[in-house]
Parts: sequence; structure tokens; C-alpha cells
Amino acid sequence: MRKIPIFTLIAILLLGGGYFYYQHASSKVNLTFSFNVSKKDTDKKTISGTIDGAGSTIVTLPVSKNLLNSVKKGNHYNIEATFYNKKHVDKKTSKKLEGPFWSNENNKGLLVNKVKVDNLEKITNQ
Repeated sequence: MRKIPIFTLIAILLLGGGYFYYQHASSKVNLTFSFNVSKKDTDKKTISGTIDGAGSTIVTLPVSKNLLNSVKKGNHYNIEATFYNKKHVDKKTSKKLEGPFWSNENNKGLLVNKVKVDNLEKITNQ
């Protein structure tokens, strides 16, 4: 039996790894938006509210424990979020979305994909 050269194995691993990295990087979406918090759930570590320019659609976002402690219900925040746009909103739900925020197809992925909130900055008090 012949041995496969080590350089061939390394090349195959690098090509495979590069392919998977390219697949994830090409679908990565970074968003920055203004968010008005209407509900804070400490058990699930989520915040719910509306996005400026996105109509009355309630969006629920997962946040880390540190960010959750700094969030207060009724306040307005700038949020930086990241997600991989793997799943798409169905046509029925897509038709119900109103506002200029949803006119960008990538923004609709916020509702159905796993979202990571990178940064949260307070704008105003209420």
C-alpha cells in the first residue's frame, strides 16, 4: 500500500477549510439599528422591542449577561448585531413586514437566524 504524502493531506485540509470559511463569510450580515426595548427576559437572556423604521414588528434578540444587566425597559439603544443569513423568511411573513428597514432582504434574516448582539449603546431615557 502506498502512503499519501503529507503535503497532499495538508493541501486537502486547507482547501476544505477555505471552502467552509468562504461559505460562512459570504453570508455574514452585520447590522446597526436603533432599538426600543419593551420587554426584558432575564431567564432567557433576551430583550424584545421594535426597530426604528421597521413598523410595529416585535423583534426578540439574545444578549449576553453583561449587556442584559445594562438594558432597561423603555430605553432606546443603538445595537450592532451579526448573523449568518442561512434561513430566509417565508413569503407570508415577508408580506406582513412594513417599514423601510425591511426593504433590504438581508435585514429580514434577523427574524429567523441565530443573532449575536455585538454592542449595545444607550441613546435616550424614558
